Amino acid sequence: MTKPIILKAKNFDDMESIAKPFIDNGYKIMSSDAKHIIAKKRNFGIWYFHVLFLGLILFIVSYNSWILYLVCLLYIAYFLFYLFKRSKIVLITTESKDEEGNYVEFDDIKDINY
Repeated sequence: MTKPIILKAKNFDDMESIAKPFIDNGYKIMSSDAKHIIAKKRNFGIWYFHVLFLGLILFIVSYNSWILYLVCLLYIAYFLFYLFKRSKIVLITTESKDEEGNYVEFDDIKDINY
């Protein structure tokens, strides 16, 4: 899984204002409370790879061979890799320490591509 983006906020209103550009760009709020907002943007892969895989599967299906199973397995692996490893997660928090008391390393909001 990719490293989540961790952003610092002063208060709840600041958290909401930081979260707004993410929400406008396709992120969904997964969890929210007085100290945290967690947003996630799912990544399903590149659309033309989906078209390529599906076209290849439709072409191979007439042969009814082990190649069909291999291509289907590769397509499922591609889809799951992007869904679980390439999805983007954003944590916006007012806290500066984790549960163990260590300081959290925050990302700079200026360096983030929505």
